[in-house]
Amino acid sequence: MNKIKWILLILIPLVFVVGILLFINKEEPDTDPVIGPILDDPLPDKENEEEPPKDEEEKEEKKKDDNKPEEVTEDVIEDVHIVGLGDSLTKGSGDKTKGGYIHPVAQHIQENSDEPVSLKNFGIHGLPSSKLVKKVEEEKVREHIKQADHVFITIGGNDILNIVEYNFFSLDMDVFETGKQRYRKNMFVIVQTIRALNPDANIYVLGMFNPFHNFFQDIKEIDGVIDEWNQTAELVTDINEKTQYIPIDDLFLEEGSDHLFSNDKLHPNQKGYIKMANRVQEYLDLPENE
Repeated sequence: MNKIKWILLILIPLVFVVGILLFINKEEPDTDPVIGPILDDPLPDKENEEEPPKDEEEKEEKKKDDNKPEEVTEDVIEDVHIVGLGDSLTKGSGDKTKGGYIHPVAQHIQENSDEPVSLKNFGIHGLPSSKLVKKVEEEKVREHIKQADHVFITIGGNDILNIVEYNFFSLDMDVFETGKQRYRKNMFVIVQTIRALNPDANIYVLGMFNPFHNFFQDIKEIDGVIDEWNQTAELVTDINEKTQYIPIDDLFLEEGSDHLFSNDKLHPNQKGYIKMANRVQEYLDLPENE
């Protein structure tokens, strides 16, 4: 108990600082999809938008553009459709390019597919699992899930951050255990809702990493909490068909991993997201791997 009180004395000022950082960097959550317009929006008329080359140099540049690899579409649903769900990790917070892990993964799928690929990213900064339960009930989200071939989920980190924030003066392992039970229930509902809407989609649940690791590497209790919650997510994936758990915590525990974080020390930077994308690619169920 003395050790828990000691951890509290350290965590309270830390969470205060983290709260200030998150407030400064706060992005207003969207109720609509983060990436791409609504499906009902008319597609742009490319013929009217493109101007004919004015000289030979412009013609040459246009020829080079035509030879580039096909890009992932974000304005229509293509033959291979990808949906991103969850929190700031799926949104790509901390990555100045805004690509996160899901854009490199989508591009990898495109490069290994003979069909056009599209992506719809519903990631929301600060989203806990309880709100993702509600998110997957939204009509726009459901329509994309129904047509998805691959669904990627990151969720749970904000559940843990909220427990720490709202239990300053009564923080012990019991509150994390209670939170874990709620998280498990929410994960079941989320995965089952997706599966009911789409029996054939590949579902990938990415694990969590310790958001406090950069501040207190010697406090193993928090690492234990993260491990237990990750085991809970893995349990949910194990009992659902075509659903995989992808661990990522080890990527951010390696020696010298400090350079993988953005300025807030909570979210990955572009290098960190690229490592996540590379890990995800190892688990992808693509036609050529079957």
